[in-house]
Amino acid sequence: MINLDWFSPFQNSIYSTGAIYAVICNLPRELRFKPQNIITLALLPGPKEVKLHHINHYLAPLVDQLLELWNGIEITTNESPMDTKKIKCAVICYSCDIPAARKLCGQISARIACFQCEKHAQFDARHQPNFGEFVDMDDWFVERDVDEIKINAYAWLQCKTEDQRKKHLSKHFVRWSELYRLPYFNPVRHVTVDPMHCLFLGIAKWIVMRLWVEGGKLSPNSLKLMDKRAKKLQLPSDIGRIPYKIATEEGFSGYTADQWRTFIMIYATTITWDLLTEPDQHILANFVRACNLLVCRILDKKTLNEAHQRLLNVAKLIECHYGPEKITPNIHLSLHLCENCMDYSPLYSFWCFSFERMNGILGKYQEYYNYNLYAASFFVIIFIIIFCRLI
Repeated sequence: MINLDWFSPFQNSIYSTGAIYAVICNLPRELRFKPQNIITLALLPGPKEVKLHHINHYLAPLVDQLLELWNGIEITTNESPMDTKKIKCAVICYSCDIPAARKLCGQISARIACFQCEKHAQFDARHQPNFGEFVDMDDWFVERDVDEIKINAYAWLQCKTEDQRKKHLSKHFVRWSELYRLPYFNPVRHVTVDPMHCLFLGIAKWIVMRLWVEGGKLSPNSLKLMDKRAKKLQLPSDIGRIPYKIATEEGFSGYTADQWRTFIMIYATTITWDLLTEPDQHILANFVRACNLLVCRILDKKTLNEAHQRLLNVAKLIECHYGPEKITPNIHLSLHLCENCMDYSPLYSFWCFSFERMNGILGKYQEYYNYNLYAASFFVIIFIIIFCRLI
């Protein structure tokens, strides 16, 4: 499994460093995402994120090695230390947030078209995209043609000028990625919708902040009341508590994905229910039920079908009461989560929480390095001052 993400290694500085991680899916889930088992394949220098297809310069050497592993290499193992054993490897999953997944796989922005089905964004009078209209869902909720995508990606590579590439991209929604050199690469099934960014940083935050707070459904006084109610709830220590920032600034100041998950799945119904109108209560109930079903460690088809129907209900309710312009790419992409679970097991098997923790580890390492560098510089300066005085 491959992940691409960016993080800032410096405090109080606008600087983005990219990291490409890999995990071995043969390992059990309880071992797969331990920091010592996550492989850092590459670090992409800053100060800004690599744009669009320029990431191919960094992917090319990795793809060369993946092609070699696909054909097999001879290595010694613990089982046969005296003899070599042929080992093969293939990437079966790319788990990233939406912008990173598009850069990796050459897809156009998720604001324009879905990378898994035939749904294209609609544009309102202000030329703002949305993924509304579910009446014709049977026509667009079908898997995209992989062979056609690969042909169009290669055709983009053959374009001679930048204008030709832009015209080709606006028509076919795909550009070339070095990953297409892998004979087994599937740009539809191998690229997952990350639940962390989609459900919690995406839909949960969108519903609460954009629909309810900015829409006036939750007033500043309501947020203060929710804050007081949250402080009274006593939760088991292993669940984790949300910070008491519900009423800070515009509301929910600085919430992380994990805090949004805790809020929407545990706190929201208890502290928010009587403050909402009936349509919003239905939106909340369906979304909370879908999240609770999908985070289960064991899933069956019946559970996945119910979760999918709940997410579809959320989308239709938002469209009905707030308009199609409120159907964001994340709301649409959530309808593909159950398909991803059928391919890769429950959400915890491929969500990005562990990769985000790796970003934190690398960032702290840089801070530790900078601290030691500053400390060493300080002692060198003191030494020079003392030495000069002695002279």
